[in-house]
Amino acid sequence: MKKFLFLLVAFNLAWILSSNAQSNVRGRVVDAAGNGIEYVTVCVDSVFCISDIDGNFDIKLPDNATGDMKVSHISFKTKVIPRSLYQQGDVRIVMEDLAYSLGGVAVVAKKLTLEPILGKGMKLPGDATFGKEQLGDLEVGPAFTSKKDYAVANFQFKVGKCTYTRCVVRIIVYELVGSAFVPVQAKPIYFTLTPANQNTDVKVKATEKIYLKKGLTYYVGLSLVSGGNGSLHFPAHMRFSYVRNLIKNSWKKMPATLGVAIEGYRLEKK
Repeated sequence: MKKFLFLLVAFNLAWILSSNAQSNVRGRVVDAAGNGIEYVTVCVDSVFCISDIDGNFDIKLPDNATGDMKVSHISFKTKVIPRSLYQQGDVRIVMEDLAYSLGGVAVVAKKLTLEPILGKGMKLPGDATFGKEQLGDLEVGPAFTSKKDYAVANFQFKVGKCTYTRCVVRIIVYELVGSAFVPVQAKPIYFTLTPANQNTDVKVKATEKIYLKKGLTYYVGLSLVSGGNGSLHFPAHMRFSYVRNLIKNSWKKMPATLGVAIEGYRLEKK
């Protein structure tokens, strides 16, 4: 009887260990010139990771992972790596530039005076918080309809608390086309925060050309792409918004979000 119980326990333990077994896949994501691509999303089934600033990644996969590897970044065409290639444990991924059509709008500045495009909305109790669990998969931010044609100049935030030694936040502006989120910039905008930014106002320059057209609806998505252990808090404001799960490709409408203000220059067509 004791021998039977020992064998049963050993069998169960072996089954648990085998079902929890993991394998590491390491690699680097580069462009056509061989330069590393920062903050690329690498996903297999529901497991994902974000590449570092040099394009290196290390993803831990269960042995029963069966899906192909999906590699995505808004500046490049999404690439799919067959399981037969990545399961070798080391993979080099070359991504192809994505040619963006940013509306084909010929515009000139009507006046070189910054104007408010979007306000933060009414301040609410509580915070919008990013933590380790939200790294890379969660994107949040306000949605709004542009009242005029604008070129975005900057984004403004209030940082309530930052316990990361250093973290990187990504900004992408999308046009809402039906249920699709269509980027209106060729590359993401990144900014870095540290504990020194706690309780401060942060202004992030629009380093990409971002044109907004009168009457169209846009979504400003913020995502934490690098950080490690810690949390990042933004004061909450009343503003129609979305919360997106970038891995599951799902989204939810919300009545409040982190406070984002946008300034820009009014434009007119030639």
